Amino acid sequence: MRQSVLDVSARYYINRRVAIVGTLPVSMNNFSMIYPPKGPVIGQRAGWDINGVGDLALVTQVSLVDPKDHPFENCIVGLGMKIPTGNWDERRVIPNLNGQNFASRAVYPAAVMPGDGGTGIIATLDAYKTFRVNRFLRGKTLFVAGSYLSNPRNTNGTSSIIGSAGVPLTPNFLDELTNSVSDAYSVQTGLSMKVPGTWNKPKLKGLRMRLVGRWEGVRAHDLFGPAGGYRQPGWAMSVGPGLTYANGKDVLMIDVPIVFSRYINASRSAVPGPSNGATPAPFNPERNLGLVAPVSITMRYVRSF
Repeated sequence: MRQSVLDVSARYYINRRVAIVGTLPVSMNNFSMIYPPKGPVIGQRAGWDINGVGDLALVTQVSLVDPKDHPFENCIVGLGMKIPTGNWDERRVIPNLNGQNFASRAVYPAAVMPGDGGTGIIATLDAYKTFRVNRFLRGKTLFVAGSYLSNPRNTNGTSSIIGSAGVPLTPNFLDELTNSVSDAYSVQTGLSMKVPGTWNKPKLKGLRMRLVGRWEGVRAHDLFGPAGGYRQPGWAMSVGPGLTYANGKDVLMIDVPIVFSRYINASRSAVPGPSNGATPAPFNPERNLGLVAPVSITMRYVRSF
C-alpha cells in the first residue's frame, strides 16, 4: 500500500483564545494484493489507485491560557464534527479472492477510501512548549497532539472485502458483507528546531525540522453505537522526519512517517480463504495488514485569518 495525504486547513480566529479550524484532506492512495497462484508457483498481483477529497472536519479550538501572556507554551483543546464529504464507495475492476472474475467492485481495504460515510464527533488536544533557558534545548519546541474520532453510524452500505470475495460464505461472515464505520484515534509527539544555517536568511527563518512519533489506530468497538460490519481494528506506530515552514499567516508541514510496529486484530480481520471455500485464511500480513502503509507522506497547509 502507498499512501499520500494533503490536508488543506483554514483557521479563523474569533479572538486570541478561540479559533475555528476547517480541514479537508485530499487522498492519493494505491493498494495492491497478491492473489492465489494461477499454477504451481505462479501468482499474480493486482492493484488500484484511489484518489479524491476526504471527509471535512470542523473543529472549535480553545487555548487554555492567553497566547499573548504565554507565547512559548500553551494547551489547546478542541471539539467538532466530521462531515462525510469523501466517497466511501469507490469502485474499480477487481478480481474475486480467487484471482478470477474481474468485475466492478468496491475497493478494499476500507482504509484506502477517501471517506467512511459517517458523521462523526472529533475531540482534539494540542500542547507545546518552546524552551528558552537551557543551552542545549534553547529554541527547540516539544509538542504533543491527540485526536479521537467517534463514528456512531454502524455500517455505510459499501460492499466489504467479504462481500466481494466471490467464494461461498458460512454464516459467521454474513454480518460482514458491508464496511463498518469505525472509531479512530491518533497520538503524536515530537521535537522541532530551527534548521542550522538559516538564522541570518530572512526567507528561511520560518523553516524548522522536526522528528515525530505517531500512534494511530482503529478500535474494535466504538465509543457510541454498534460496531457491526467488516473492519480491520488495530494500530500502527511510526517515527519519521519532517519539515515545517511558516511565512506570515501560512504554514506548510511535511512528514514522512515510517512504520516500525503494527498490530491487527486477527480474528476480527479474518477473510474467507481464497481456495478452500469459506474457511478463514491463515493470518497473513500481505492480506490482513493492507490498511498500514509501511512508509507514507503527509502534508498539511494551514491558512490563518
